[in-house]
Amino acid sequence: MIKDRKKWLMLIAAPLLALLIVFFSPSFGVETDLAFADSRQGSYDYTFSVPYETLTSGPEGTLVPTQTAYMPASRIAIASESQAGFNSPEDMVVDEEAGRVYVADTGNKRIVVTDLSGNVITTIGDGLLEQPTGLAINGNNLFVCDKTNRLVYIYEFDSGSGEYALVHEIDRPDNPLVGTNTPYVPTKITVDSRGNMYIVSEGCVSGLMQVNMEGEFVGYVGANETTASFISVLQNLFFSEDQKNTFLAAPRSPTNVAIDSRGLVYTVTNNANSNTVKKLNTLGNSIMSPSRNFQTTYAVSIDDSDNIYSVQTDGYITVFDSEGNLLFRFGGTSNDERFGSLSNPVAISALADGRIMVLDKNYNMVITYSRTEFADLVFSAVDYYKDGLYLEGEDLWNEVLRYNSNFILAYKALARASMRRGDYDTALLQFEYAEDRDGYSESYWQIRNDWLEENLVWVFCVIIALIAVVVAVKIINKKKPQVFAPVKKATAKIGDAHIKNVYFFKEVKHIKRFCRSTQDAVYEIKYHDAASVWTAAILFVWFIVLQILSVVVKGYLFNSATVYNTNGWNMVLVTILVFLLLVLCNYFVSTVTDGEGKLKYCFISFVYAISPYLIMALPVFILSNFLTYNESVVYYFCEIVMYGWCAICIFRAIMELHDYSFWKTVKNILLTIFAFAMVLLFAVVLRMLFAQLFGYIGAIFEEVFQ
Repeated sequence: MIKDRKKWLMLIAAPLLALLIVFFSPSFGVETDLAFADSRQGSYDYTFSVPYETLTSGPEGTLVPTQTAYMPASRIAIASESQAGFNSPEDMVVDEEAGRVYVADTGNKRIVVTDLSGNVITTIGDGLLEQPTGLAINGNNLFVCDKTNRLVYIYEFDSGSGEYALVHEIDRPDNPLVGTNTPYVPTKITVDSRGNMYIVSEGCVSGLMQVNMEGEFVGYVGANETTASFISVLQNLFFSEDQKNTFLAAPRSPTNVAIDSRGLVYTVTNNANSNTVKKLNTLGNSIMSPSRNFQTTYAVSIDDSDNIYSVQTDGYITVFDSEGNLLFRFGGTSNDERFGSLSNPVAISALADGRIMVLDKNYNMVITYSRTEFADLVFSAVDYYKDGLYLEGEDLWNEVLRYNSNFILAYKALARASMRRGDYDTALLQFEYAEDRDGYSESYWQIRNDWLEENLVWVFCVIIALIAVVVAVKIINKKKPQVFAPVKKATAKIGDAHIKNVYFFKEVKHIKRFCRSTQDAVYEIKYHDAASVWTAAILFVWFIVLQILSVVVKGYLFNSATVYNTNGWNMVLVTILVFLLLVLCNYFVSTVTDGEGKLKYCFISFVYAISPYLIMALPVFILSNFLTYNESVVYYFCEIVMYGWCAICIFRAIMELHDYSFWKTVKNILLTIFAFAMVLLFAVVLRMLFAQLFGYIGAIFEEVFQ
């Protein structure tokens, strides 16, 4: 018996060890990665003489360096002997048609008007404005938000005199729909082509306040949703209505606003956990947010191609295309204050010629950035992509890849071009490079459909042939059993000699009983030793191997992990520790709640309780390779059955193992989860304390030996 067990352990351990070696090998995936790199045609230098690095979206959601997209070109800083410089400016708007730049010079309580070169033309609001913080331009009208006066001033430009005359003051709208407790503190504003104003009122959680030119309230648009939290869920479950109203969580108020050429409004909610920038439709509903959320975003501007330009208070400028794909991110705070670096940008304007102007509150200046040749190339390609002209823009995207082989959006655009040509195999690979799973599903569906159209007849022929063979064998075996007698005899000998007497296979067969009648199976383990620790350990190794196979075998559409972003050793270590810790926690909890199960039987029962996963996981992984998102319900149904079955087996195993009632089993499981969480918390705290201790000791040694 011992010899048989050792023999089978060696036979099982050998392929498992080989799989582990291959998976954890440092060279695993290198050939694929090199092939991937070779297909990308190389790259060029990334930076010019600028005080910042330019980044773009790269593989696995990372930000990767790319060629410089914008160069600092000029600045507007008006300080001179005859003119005071900007003092903590808060906003800026550019009227390209008139060639004028309007800056809300908040610290000096005025609006400064300059030409595009920075020459001061005039000032507005001296002696009237107290704290101008928001600007908008519409034709000859200039709209100014004054935070202290709580008014919106409308100035009209008189082309004859060249002066700006105050024509209207928008006070708090006299409308009951505004709400008696709603604050009216206008800070930012934008205006559509009909003269409707969208006002950001500080502290107003109902969204943007929409007001027409006569000052009449139209309604609220773009309100943010309340962020759900674990505490709020508990409050909804257990609190009364009065208590809920007392602890009512309010959504964040928008902090800035912009509008595009089609009249669609964009809101900014600074420090929001998600959807800091939102694009609203005509009904005020959010229809798009950029693919990456930068919480420190303060202001946005939209160009004629609907590309989105934003500035962050930490000194960055970020550019997205009209679909929210990240194109460029550059800047960042710099201590050397070189030309082009930013400290606290608060406003941005995108010009028709591709330049962008950024107002920096701390530096008290406007910095203009011009596009590089590489940025011109990208934006030209993006225009083709936005208009659905994938084939026309193919050469441009290939040129982009020649500059930067990690430019993810280029692969997405090229994949669309390949789809348009009907080259679905190439598109499949390009969508995978672009990490576009929706496109990958679409191209795979086309490939599979084409294959079925060509081979469906042969598939049916093979199936019919197999059925015919099975039927023929059964008929022959029934009428002339002597034909298959030698085969039956040889099979019986092998089974008697090598299978029936091997304890491992007998104990593995106990899985079948565990899945059908868990409580009876646990009873046999406790009192009749129907399964051993050795067999459970081997099954647990198979469970670990399945975690590895989930990365290697599972289909791309249903697998977020890859061999490139997965640390195999960490995966194995976490799997072992989590499983064993759950077993130990359950055992210790049961010892103080009158449980009968021994630690040995706890381990065996827990391993056998996940038998549905051990049986079904690999077939489900393989099945996922043949499904698209259209059939995702099949995959998720299999997962629900697999995990649900495991949960039922675990519950019933604990009930029988410790001789619990139903509710006592529920209590045991909840206490086990609590104990598990406490152990993890203790481990985290202990790790932090040791890190501080070693850091302190290291600092002492550094002081001593310096």
